[in-house]
Order: sequence, then structure tokens, then C-alpha cells
Amino acid sequence: MDKETNAPIDNVSVYISNSSNGTRSDAEGNFTLTTRSQGQFELVFSIMGYTIKMVPVNTSQLTGFLNVALSSKSNDLPEVVLRTYIKNGWKVWGKQFLNQFIGSYPLSADCKILNPEVIHFQFKKLDSVLIAFANETILVENKKLGYVLHYDLSEFRYDFINGLIFFQGYPFFEDLKNSTSKKVLKKRMEIYEGSVMHFMRSLYTNKLRENNFEIRQMVKTINISGKPIIIDGNTKYDNSHKVSFEFTSGLLSADSVAYGENENTAALFFKNFLQVTYTKKVAPVYYSRSYNTNGQGIVSEITLMNKQPLLVYSNGTYYEPTSLLLSGYWGWSEKIGYLLPFDFTPIKYR
Repeated sequence: MDKETNAPIDNVSVYISNSSNGTRSDAEGNFTLTTRSQGQFELVFSIMGYTIKMVPVNTSQLTGFLNVALSSKSNDLPEVVLRTYIKNGWKVWGKQFLNQFIGSYPLSADCKILNPEVIHFQFKKLDSVLIAFANETILVENKKLGYVLHYDLSEFRYDFINGLIFFQGYPFFEDLKNSTSKKVLKKRMEIYEGSVMHFMRSLYTNKLRENNFEIRQMVKTINISGKPIIIDGNTKYDNSHKVSFEFTSGLLSADSVAYGENENTAALFFKNFLQVTYTKKVAPVYYSRSYNTNGQGIVSEITLMNKQPLLVYSNGTYYEPTSLLLSGYWGWSEKIGYLLPFDFTPIKYR
């Protein structure tokens, strides 16, 4: 309903974030959404002319009925933004945005933003930070994975000095006509194997080694004035600092870094960094050449930004997603071009 008038709003897009599970409200504002997955979700409400609203939902605490009030907004960008966004911003920053949001080649192959005109940019010279925002849902056509991705962008920042990319939003997956072809389904499975989603599902079931993951604890340091300083995801440093690392453990089991929070939730907690290796794949040539890797497996690092346990659910979702910093292969691959919905079901193809 409209927050000011209490009038029902029809045709509101209602979906579970990062899934292909969605619906629309009817003329009375009513909707029904069914899921067989367990855990905590972000239920998103989106329609032109209203501010996007996200409602956290936990399947163990469902009431069966929700009253959702949406706040109207001007279709125009806020006045303060109009004064500061870059004119012809897509021409200036579009390529950089695509590389960091969609991903560089081959993540971006067969991937196209259908409405780039809704994306605007600000560049903070003092901090060397690029900010992007959108006044409408971004539509991304991914022919290789057989999806049109509806992405409600809430935040995008790229820090040039520290090489850090952060973006957050609410994705909804709509199947293309080719979504059931064997070629598309095989490609989805290829992307899934070794992904963060695959890792989190394996962690939840305590089957990391069975699913070809190896984890080791590591410490990273930089040298400042001859003194080694232990760093984490919150440490500010630039490319002039050489990062060194050492392993503080051998191979770890899943239950050494995760424990059962409740019957539907696992909690991941560790100090410093975890190195995660997926042994079943060889790093792609285009990645190895760009990042000078040896091509043996795909190797990533993760760290907990807020030093609090990360809650992991059976479908591979985790909360709070912004507290997990990815680097290495996942820092390169976990972009929109390789994004899969959390209701994805693995199917083996020969």
C-alpha cells in the first residue's frame, strides 16, 4: 500500500533477492509467494515512482501475512545528485563500470546492460572513488547463462587507490527463451562449480573436501618502516606496499571454522584470512595471465570485515553479505556476469 494514502498498489514487483522466485501484486495490492528453501531472505518490493523496500524474512518466523507500506518518490533524481553527477557519465565511466560490475572478459561476453541511460556517476577526486547509482532497475541480458537480470542497485563504489570494489543491490532472475537449452544449463553448472555459492553450500553440509575445496588459515602483512604490520580487510594501503603472507595452519576441515547456529543455520568464523582452493578446476588462461598465477586450481582469499560470525544457510546464502571480503579468483569472478540465483539446482552434464 501507499504509505501516505493507504491505497493499494498494483503491479509491484515482489521477489526474493538473488533468486528467480518472484511475483506481482494484484489490483488490491495482494500477493502470494511460495518457497521451499529454508533460512533468512530479503524480500524486495520494487515499482517505478516508489522507493525500493526490503523486508527481512525468516522462514522459521513467518506470520503468513505482511503489511508493506511503500514511500513515493519523484521520478527525477534528487536535486543534490542532479548538481553533482557527471554529464555524459556513461561515455566517461561506462567501461570502468562494466569491468567492475559485470566483470572483465570473459565474464562480460554475451552480457549486455539494456538500459545504461538509468546509470549515473560521481567521481570523488580527493579519495579517488567512483560512485554509481541508478534511478531505475538495471536490466542485464546474459545470453550465456540464459537470464535477464533485474538489478535494483543500492550502492556502488570503486576505490582506485586500494583497488577495492563494493556494490550491493537486489537481483531478480528472469529466464530467457534459451534457458532450458543444454548449452546454457551446462554453462550454469560450469560457473557454479568452485563458486562462493558452491563453497557455502559445501560448508553448510560439512563436505568441503568431498566437493574439492581446501582451506588454510593465513596471515597477511605489509612492511612499514621496516616493521611488519598484520593487515585485514579494513586496512588502508596502496599498491606501493608489498603484501606478504604465511600459512598458520595446514588443511582445515569445515567444522574447524564453522558450527551449527541452529537447525537451519551454520556460522562461519575465523581470524585473519582463509585461503580457499578449488582443486577440480585450473585457473583460466585469461585470469592467470592477468594476475600472474600458476594455473594450479583456483585460489581465493576471504576475510570477515566486522570480525563477527557469518551466518550461512543451506542454499548458499549468507548474512551479512557486506561483511565478507573476497580477493584472489573470487574477487575477479564473483561479478554480475557470473551471478547465479540462490535457487539454482546443480545438474551434472557430460
